Amino acid sequence: MNDVTPLILGGIELTKDDGAIRQSYAPADGGSAELRMADGLLIKQTHWRKTVINTSASGYIDPPCAFLDYSRPLDLWCIEPQAASGKTNEFQLPPAAARRPDVEPWAWVWVNGNWHAAPLTLQGDLAIVEAVPGARQYRVFWLPRFVVFTAGIVSEFDELRGTYDWSFEARER
Repeated sequence: MNDVTPLILGGIELTKDDGAIRQSYAPADGGSAELRMADGLLIKQTHWRKTVINTSASGYIDPPCAFLDYSRPLDLWCIEPQAASGKTNEFQLPPAAARRPDVEPWAWVWVNGNWHAAPLTLQGDLAIVEAVPGARQYRVFWLPRFVVFTAGIVSEFDELRGTYDWSFEARER
């Protein structure tokens, strides 16, 4: 991935003039509970798992997202890769609908103390990295796609620098 892949929110592509994007993922609150049994053993019950996506940047223009309908779910095409790694060369990826359709998954393999790009084939949602003799670990990356709710973009203009600092928090539907 040498080209800059744009972040897309609600069908609007954010360009390099919007700034170099910083993005993070965190688990959403709720969905699980910890319970103590009569003997004191702690157990955790998980009913669902969702993600909170935080995105920010500083650029010469603010993102053109003022007229998105934030009362409805929006499609968010992320730029921070997610990954699966292990000693095996086969990985079950999230469904295609949860991955960006414009960027194919890619792979690395750890050989002789370094990571190297490796050929990868997809069979449905199964990623198969080409086996490499002496490989100690395989890693497959993809760019996620979420359906989210967000209150919108918070933007601040800095007159001295002539830049916009902006951010938004999105919660997976």
